[in-house]
Amino acid sequence: MRITDSQFTTMMTRAMMNSNVEINRVAEQIATGNKINSLSDDPSGSMKLLSLDKTISSAEQYSSNISNVQSKYSEYETYLMSVNDLVLDVHDLLLQANNATVGEESSGGIIAELESLRQQALDTFNKKSDGIYIFSGTDVYSEAIIVDDSTDPVSYSFGGNADHRNTKISEDGSMNSNFTVQETLQGSLDFFTTLDAAIAELKNPTENKNAILGAAIDSADATQKSILNTVTILGANYNSLDRMAVNNADAVLYAETVKTDINALDYAEASVRLTESMNTLQASQSVFAKVMTSSSLFDLM
Repeated sequence: MRITDSQFTTMMTRAMMNSNVEINRVAEQIATGNKINSLSDDPSGSMKLLSLDKTISSAEQYSSNISNVQSKYSEYETYLMSVNDLVLDVHDLLLQANNATVGEESSGGIIAELESLRQQALDTFNKKSDGIYIFSGTDVYSEAIIVDDSTDPVSYSFGGNADHRNTKISEDGSMNSNFTVQETLQGSLDFFTTLDAAIAELKNPTENKNAILGAAIDSADATQKSILNTVTILGANYNSLDRMAVNNADAVLYAETVKTDINALDYAEASVRLTESMNTLQASQSVFAKVMTSSSLFDLM
């Protein structure tokens, strides 16, 4: 089949363009160190890389979530242990007040301390962080414990709710990121009501003093156990989060390794391809130049 001048020109132009494309592609690979820089480089490999990038992004997000939850746990632990210390002080003061040898002056000091500790415990359970009540479940704009001082004696009730806010920490796992006053006190506000009764009794002693103070002491014991139980659960959850963080880090490391296997450039092989493409281009340009300076293809035959 006879090839015309125009056909030859088209063929040579296309060949030089292809060589230029390949040179640019290899040059980009060498510059980035990646075999795949666009979908057209390797459609199948590109899809694998996209999937691996998604895995890495998800794992890193889960790790960030874990870090946030652990930070909140540390905050909860601080407040819970603070209340635990307050309850211990209440317990010790009630034992001291229940001693028959306590005088009126000492009793007055104990009453003042008990009232202060009661308020500190209430303030802690109604603590806010970033503008929300942290012990109020998912109803974060309501107080955890509501005090109604219009009644005699003062009445207490739970505000908020007992619901948990769950945070995703893995592809198929989540962890509650909050603790509520209702679970911490096991649904009972006896600590405050019995403490108020004990304070009232110390202000105006009756023959029921031992029984009333004894009930407050028992309630303080039960409250401390309940708080420490919550702290134990918190600690177990924290350890689980540590293990999950390690798993997520391993997932990122594995995905990064696979990405490297798929996409890492063999510089020696790329250098050979670059040289071959440049030689091909130079040869094509040389032939094309000769054709352009000849009157006909037959002159080159």
